[in-house]
Amino acid sequence: MPKPFIGVRWWLGVAFAVVAATSTAIVVSQFSDRSENAFRGHAEDVALHDAQAAARQNVTPATLDRVARKLQGNPTLRLYAPADAPAGVTSLVHDAVSAAGAGNNFVKGSSDGGTYVAAIPYHGQVLVATSHQSDTAEAIDTVNGEALRAGVIAGVIGVIVGLLFAQLIALRLRRIGNAVEAIAHGDFESPLRYHFRDEFGLLIQSFDRMRRQLRRSFRRLEAERDRLRLLLERLQEGVLTIDQDLVVHFANTEARRILGGRLREGDALPEPWRGFGLRDFAQGLFGERASVTQVHVAPDEQHAYGLVGIPSQPDTDWALLVVDDLTEQERRELAEREFVSNAAHELRTPLTTIIGAVEVLQAGAKEDPAERDRFLAHIERESGRLARLARAMLTLARAHSGQEPPRLEPVELAPLLREVAAGLHPHAGVVVDVEVADGLAAQANRDLLEQALRNLGENAAKHTARGSVALRAYGDGNTVTVEVEDSGPGISPEVQRHVFDRFYRGERDAHGFGLGLAIVRESVRTLGARIELDSSPGHGTVFRIHLTPARVRQEVPAA
Repeated sequence: MPKPFIGVRWWLGVAFAVVAATSTAIVVSQFSDRSENAFRGHAEDVALHDAQAAARQNVTPATLDRVARKLQGNPTLRLYAPADAPAGVTSLVHDAVSAAGAGNNFVKGSSDGGTYVAAIPYHGQVLVATSHQSDTAEAIDTVNGEALRAGVIAGVIGVIVGLLFAQLIALRLRRIGNAVEAIAHGDFESPLRYHFRDEFGLLIQSFDRMRRQLRRSFRRLEAERDRLRLLLERLQEGVLTIDQDLVVHFANTEARRILGGRLREGDALPEPWRGFGLRDFAQGLFGERASVTQVHVAPDEQHAYGLVGIPSQPDTDWALLVVDDLTEQERRELAEREFVSNAAHELRTPLTTIIGAVEVLQAGAKEDPAERDRFLAHIERESGRLARLARAMLTLARAHSGQEPPRLEPVELAPLLREVAAGLHPHAGVVVDVEVADGLAAQANRDLLEQALRNLGENAAKHTARGSVALRAYGDGNTVTVEVEDSGPGISPEVQRHVFDRFYRGERDAHGFGLGLAIVRESVRTLGARIELDSSPGHGTVFRIHLTPARVRQEVPAA
């Protein structure tokens, strides 16, 4: 059960009131006591002085009244024998006679302050002076009454002032509390202001400094969060976070694609795959002994996914799911396995043809010129086919492994493009054009650049049935661009996504090895250059390679 709330203005006001009332009571009591003591002391001095003055005048029983009339306080004088206490007198007179009979002076007033009795030893007797001072009693009553009234007034004022101060302090504390509550709810923009540079002002100043620091920290965190979100959106893997209730707090684009397409923050984690409980898998990530778990999910023959679950940590209440679409990867692995068997078959076919031709020649066909030329043509054609296949595989392997870092040097592009164009074998009626300025050079490795341009040129010549193939190069000061353009059928956007992948054969290369453009990409990457593809169905294709320009030394003609 929560404790009841008691505002500071109440208990602090009560504290101020108690302190004010107590202080006033103490002051009034002290003032009253001291005033009464002063009045009584003066009256007692007067009574004792009257008794002593009467003794100096050698008062006798016969002169008591006459002497009394001459004294200041108009006392009543009496002589008593000290041996026996007088009868019929007040207790105050009785005490006075007893004290003076013992040889001591005595003076004391009544409780109301109106009567004072003084007694002194006098020639073996006791001289008692009784003084009635109504003025002193009235003065004592007046002082006590006024002091009490002043104390009550001062107490009330103290209580009121205390309550006002308590309200003022409570108001300032409430403003500080409201400002801190706003900060707790994420409001870092509203400044905290103070009017007095006291302890409360310094406290508000410290809170405002904390607010500014928190604002800077949260802005940095928001910037980091936005950068992280942008990075996660660009990942090829699907990433999503969930809480213990299996509610999604974040899902990037790939995760939404894999898990349903319309997954938003605040949605429940779906069950997208038949035969695999994604929610049960995610729920296991919140156990005390949960660890990183990785599973392979194949909901059907066409799809495969890799799922990694990262459990929640002690200081967090969310877990992380990473989903990788392995469908394309497994297809590529299958294509690579098929390539090995196909390559073995392709290598065996030209080798078998070459070996068979050699055996026929050795068996006597070399003596017949027509037969000899026919079999030599078979050997030349199959040898060229075998050499191209081996060279393509070797170039790709070296580019991937990085075993031969290329040596870069200025390469003049005009002779290189003309040489590549001369080696192309386009379809009948297709024109091969070279557009390059003499003297234009790029910083590159000639063999790698030639390999890339030959593959691009042969690819363009193979797929251009009519029109032209153009090899051109130009520079803009910071970059040298080499283009290979054809007027062929173009490439669809879906094929463009994979056109540089190894062993990928689009609709244009259904009978190829899927290595030509992969070799181009690796060659360009090894040169530190960049390649672009610009194509659309029915409008031809342009490959652009962006290289670093190089200076070629110009020979100065003799004068």
